[in-house]
Amino acid sequence: MNPIHIPRLPASFYEHSDILRKVQQAGFNRITSPDAVLACLLCRVSASLEPGIVLPDASLNFISALIGGSGTGKSVAFRAASDLLPDIGTRVDGWGVGSGQGMTKIIAGKADENGECHIVNPRVLFLADEGEQLLKVGKQDASITLPTIRTAWSGGSLGQTNADADRSRNVGAGLYRFALTIGLQPRFASELLTGQHAGDPQRYLFAHVQHPEQPSVQPRFPEPLAPLYQPAGTELELQVDPEVTRLITDYRVKKQRGEVIDEALDSHRHLLTLKTAGLLSLLHNEDISIHWWNMASQVVEVSRNVRTWVIGYALSDEQTTITRKAETEVSLQIQKDELREREVLDSMIRSMVNRLKDYGIPANHSVLNQACSGKHKHIIPIDRAISEAVKRGQIVRTDKGQFVLPR
Repeated sequence: MNPIHIPRLPASFYEHSDILRKVQQAGFNRITSPDAVLACLLCRVSASLEPGIVLPDASLNFISALIGGSGTGKSVAFRAASDLLPDIGTRVDGWGVGSGQGMTKIIAGKADENGECHIVNPRVLFLADEGEQLLKVGKQDASITLPTIRTAWSGGSLGQTNADADRSRNVGAGLYRFALTIGLQPRFASELLTGQHAGDPQRYLFAHVQHPEQPSVQPRFPEPLAPLYQPAGTELELQVDPEVTRLITDYRVKKQRGEVIDEALDSHRHLLTLKTAGLLSLLHNEDISIHWWNMASQVVEVSRNVRTWVIGYALSDEQTTITRKAETEVSLQIQKDELREREVLDSMIRSMVNRLKDYGIPANHSVLNQACSGKHKHIIPIDRAISEAVKRGQIVRTDKGQFVLPR
C-alpha cells in the first residue's frame, strides 16, 4: 500500500479557518490523517445536535467510514476527534454497534402498556471500530442491522413491534439523532462496496487514515473546541444559500430529464454533500453558504476517490471483468432492494386495509400490527407502514389515535 497515492484533502483546505487548522494539527499530533479526524469530528458535531435541528426536508444524521490497515490509526483518529470536541452532551459516545435491535434499544426504552416507547437517549454516536464484524452481522439471515443503519442515516422510523413486550420498540422519524463511525480495512471495505449490501456506502463519508505529509516533528495538540449542543427540544431548520438550493434543484431537473445519470454509488451524493456542508457550517456557527457547500464538495469528492481507491486496491488489473460485473451487480442489487421494500410496504398496507374492513370498528395500533406478516416487519417497521398508509389516504388516524377506513 503506497500512501503517496491515497486520495486526501489538500493542505490549503485546512487554511480556511482556525477550527480546520486545529483539525489538521490534531491529526498530525496523533500521527493520523487530518481527513480521518475531520470525518470523526463531523460525526461528533452531528451527535451534538438536538433531533429538531434539521436540513430542509432532510436529517443531519451522519456516518463516516475510516479506511486503513490494522494499526494505521483508525482508533487514533476517533480519539483525536474526541479530544478535540470532548463534550457532545450525550453519554452514548463511541458505544459499540451490535445489532439493529440493539441500536434501537439504546435509543428507546421498552414499550409501555399502550405500546408507546420513551426515548431515553435521543442523541447517539456509535463506533464500529472493526467494521468487518458489522458486515458479518449484516450478512446473517433476518438481520436488520444494515437496514437499520440505512434508515437511521435518513432519520426514518426505527424498530419493530413483537409479541414479547420487552422486545417491542419503535422510534418515530425525526425524534432521534444518529451518528456512526466505522473503521474498515481495505479488503473488508471493498467487500462492502462490491457485495450484496453495496447500497449502504452511498451514505458514508470515506476518509483514509494514512497521510504522506505527516511531519517528522509532531505539533502540539490544539485547545479543545467549545461544546455545540443546545437545550433539549431545540428546533431549527438550517438556512441554505439560495445558490446552493439552485445548484441542487438544477441537477435534479437534469437527472429527471435523463440528461445526467448517477453512478450506482453516487445516488445520495448531493444529500451527503448537503449534510457535510450543514455540519461544517454548524461547526463554524454559520448558515450553509455557497462557501461551505464548496468546502463540503471537496470533502465528498475525496470520499468518492477513497472509495474508488479501495476498489482498485482490492481488485487487480487482471480482474477488470470482475470489477465491471460487480458494478452491474451493485446497480441491480440497489434496484432489487428498493423494489422489494416497495412491494413489502404495499403488501403491509393492503393487509391493514383488509383487517379494518373485517374489523368494522375503529382499530388500535396492535390490531394493525397483528395484520402484518412478521417477515415483512423485519424489512419495514410497522410504524413506517402505518404512516405511509395514512399519508396515502388509505387509512385515517382518528383524534383518539385509532384507525379507520376513509369514508
